[in-house]
Amino acid sequence: MIGLAMMGLVVFTACSSSDDKKKDDPQPTPEVTIQDAEYDAIINQYVDQVVLPTYNDLKAKNSALYQAVVDFGDAPSDGNFQKICDAWLVAREPWESSEAFLFGPVADNGLDPNMDSWPLDQEAIVKMLESQQWNDMEWTGDYDEDDDAIAAAQNVRGFHTLEFLAFRDGKARTLTDQATDDEAANAVYNAANATAWAQYMRNTAQLLVDDVTTLCDAWNNGYADKFKSHNGGEFTSGLSCIEQLIDGCIDIAGEVGQAKIGDPYDLYVSGKTNEALYAVESWYSWHSRDDYTNNIYSIRNAYFGSRDGSVNKNSLSKLVAKYNAELDADVKAAITNAANAIQAIPQPFRNNINSKEAQAAMEACAELSDILEKELKPFLINHTK
Repeated sequence: MIGLAMMGLVVFTACSSSDDKKKDDPQPTPEVTIQDAEYDAIINQYVDQVVLPTYNDLKAKNSALYQAVVDFGDAPSDGNFQKICDAWLVAREPWESSEAFLFGPVADNGLDPNMDSWPLDQEAIVKMLESQQWNDMEWTGDYDEDDDAIAAAQNVRGFHTLEFLAFRDGKARTLTDQATDDEAANAVYNAANATAWAQYMRNTAQLLVDDVTTLCDAWNNGYADKFKSHNGGEFTSGLSCIEQLIDGCIDIAGEVGQAKIGDPYDLYVSGKTNEALYAVESWYSWHSRDDYTNNIYSIRNAYFGSRDGSVNKNSLSKLVAKYNAELDADVKAAITNAANAIQAIPQPFRNNINSKEAQAAMEACAELSDILEKELKPFLINHTK
């Protein structure tokens, strides 16, 4: 009896130990399955509350910029030069905040390089002022990024051409600017070129209005519906649209870190300091740092489904948080870190190209690009049914 009792005790004890072990073992994480239909509300929110309002805002602000240029032509003055600069800075915000979605009409029609070609061809701009061959600013036919004639036209128009014509060393130009020893006489506004200068600004501003009108019309008259319906062509599922959304974010995160900050940095540390200066985007206005920050905000807007920094309930962020809260937190942190690192670069960036802050900003952008490409996108691809 004692032996049986002992055996029973041993058996009982062994079973109890096994049960405790099972309680202590981590339970397997339930397999995540995202239904493709869950992306529909996110896609609609992204198009209707991020993409289209950004482009409509750009259209309105480009129109205001054009009016400021017209006003200068009617009454040239230092004050009206300043108003052009103010309007230019305002118009830059929606453009730079759109760079996470440089796909579709903006890419297919060459509208990005039309409006934002960089580096600037200052020599060609001066020649344009002298020749006044304004037709050379335009091109026709289907867009081909390898077409030299198209590229030549794009290099003498757009935001940065107007920036050069309106700004000098971070300030508005004046009617009495004097050329320095290393500048061509027609690189500054003067009595001899005043009429051509005003006309060049007006033509450039008009083309900016034309380009954004083309962009808005393309999205409003078919492309938005095509993207939202995703039932054929390049978009055949909700996931395909979300992949495009993320790819746009990856592209601009990489461009900011590797090209916008990285190219000038590489040139500078290799001893090509003058080339490094000219490789800085928006250096005439000293607006580089804010341009790059708004590029990061374009990623935030796409991910948050809003334009004000809030996380919309129909956003990619909310969906990711539902299935992987840690990943969502990591993406948010990477966006914030990249924006903060860029803002930490001493102003202006053109004078601080090789700073430790610029290096930190490049690293933060690389980290953002990596988490989008190597963690966020694979997670959604691997878990969507």
